Amino acid sequence: MNANLLTKELKDGFKGTFIITAAVVSYIALIFYIYSIMKENMLRLVEIYSYIPESFLEALNINPDQVSNVLGYYVIYFIYFIPLAAGCYSIILGTALLSKEEQNRTAEFLLSRPISRGQIISSKLFAFFIHILGINIIVFITSFLGCGIVSDWNFKLQSLLFLHIYGFLICIFFGMLGFFITVLMKRAKPITGIGIGIVLGTYFFDMMIRTSGKVQFLLYFTPFKYLNLDVLSKDYGFEAWRLLFYFGTSGLLIFLSYYFYKKKDILV
Repeated sequence: MNANLLTKELKDGFKGTFIITAAVVSYIALIFYIYSIMKENMLRLVEIYSYIPESFLEALNINPDQVSNVLGYYVIYFIYFIPLAAGCYSIILGTALLSKEEQNRTAEFLLSRPISRGQIISSKLFAFFIHILGINIIVFITSFLGCGIVSDWNFKLQSLLFLHIYGFLICIFFGMLGFFITVLMKRAKPITGIGIGIVLGTYFFDMMIRTSGKVQFLLYFTPFKYLNLDVLSKDYGFEAWRLLFYFGTSGLLIFLSYYFYKKKDILV
C-alpha cells in the first residue's frame, strides 16, 4: 500500500462520500421524525397495511405487527438507505477508483512511479473501505440516536448493531463487484448506470421472486437474500450461512481483482 496514493484517493472521494452520507442521515432523521408524530396512532397504520396483499408486504419487508416497535419500524426503511442507496454508491465508488487512471489518461504517470500494481490496487481498496466504513459508522450513530430519542432508549442496541453490520457487508460486496467488473474492462471507465442497474436490478428481482411465491430457490442468487432483517426475533444475530456468502464472495472478488489487475494491459 502507498500512503500518498491512499491519501489522494481519500481526498478525491470525500465529496461523494459526504453527499451520500448527508442524504442518508437526512432521510433517517425524517423517518424518525415521522415516527415520533405517528407512534400514538400506529394501530391506524396497521389497519392500512391489512388491505395490502400479504405477498407484497413480505416483498417490501413490512410486518404490520412490528411497526409499533421502533426497531420494527426502522427496519422497514433500512433497506432503502443502506443496501440500496449506500450499495449504489459502493459499486460506483468501486468502479471509479480503479477506472480513473485510464479514464483520465494518467495511468502512464502513475505506473512510472516506484509503486507496484499490487500497491496501487491495495491503496485504492483500502481507500474504498475507509469511505464505506465512514458512511456506515455515521449512519449507525444517527440511527442509534434516533431510536433512542423516539423510544426513550427502550430498544435492543445489539439488534441494531447486527443489522448495520449486515448492511456494511452488502456494501462491501457491491463495491468489490464494482472493482472486479472494472478490472475486466479493456479500457476501464466509470459505469454509473450499470452499477446502479445491478444494485436495483438484484433488489427488484428479489422482490419479484418473493411476491410470486414460486421458484424461491432463485433468491439465493441475490445478495439481498442474505440480509437478516428479522430484528425483533429473540435469536436475531449473525448466521453462518449469511456471513459465509458475504465474506466468501467479497474475498473471491478481491482475489480475482488482484490477479487480473496484475496481468491487465492498462491503456494510457
